[in-house]
Amino acid sequence: MALVGNLKDLKLASLIQLNCMEKNTAKMTIEQGNKFGFIYFESGQVVHAEFEPDMGEEAIFKLLTLYSGNFKVESGIRSPAKTITKNWNNLLLDAMHQLDDQDEGEARKFDHLFERLFTVKGVQEVTVFDDEGTTVGSSAENAGTSNLYAFVQLQAMKTGAALNLEFPEFVSIVASGKKHIFAKYKQLNLEVEMEQKTKLDIVLPLLKQALG
Repeated sequence: MALVGNLKDLKLASLIQLNCMEKNTAKMTIEQGNKFGFIYFESGQVVHAEFEPDMGEEAIFKLLTLYSGNFKVESGIRSPAKTITKNWNNLLLDAMHQLDDQDEGEARKFDHLFERLFTVKGVQEVTVFDDEGTTVGSSAENAGTSNLYAFVQLQAMKTGAALNLEFPEFVSIVASGKKHIFAKYKQLNLEVEMEQKTKLDIVLPLLKQALG
């Protein structure tokens, strides 16, 4: 029976450690957006990883930066290649050091915000955008640079300002089977994508707390 779940509930580093300590031979599939990653274990060692376009240790590093994504672990599946020879413990330590040493520039400066927001049940993706609707940070690995819903939200804000209306703390739009919640974040704007069935009276206080 395959083990399934989401990385926002169980971190990838913990999953790797669990499979290695139990000396599993298995294939782990990670799905994030429209991208797929794969990690193969043999007798408790990580022997191969893929996350397009990377393979081996670089793929492991990229996968460890994901905040969310569905995973599935299937036992007994052997690797089609061997691109990693480093002991799993050293592999994880090196990857964690690389993450710690990574430049805290535009690509990583929203890490703690994303981590807090993903503690709220139902959150699937988080995007930070400027007043032109351009994405400046996203929890999604394959995020685009522009956001149609963000553009609609910004136009609503501008209209409200022109009419001297006080803009609400949160605005919710339902589209494409998702619930999109918008809020101001410092000098920027925030979009939180959630399941359509999400109950706003429950999640909005939690989102407010996560935003600080």
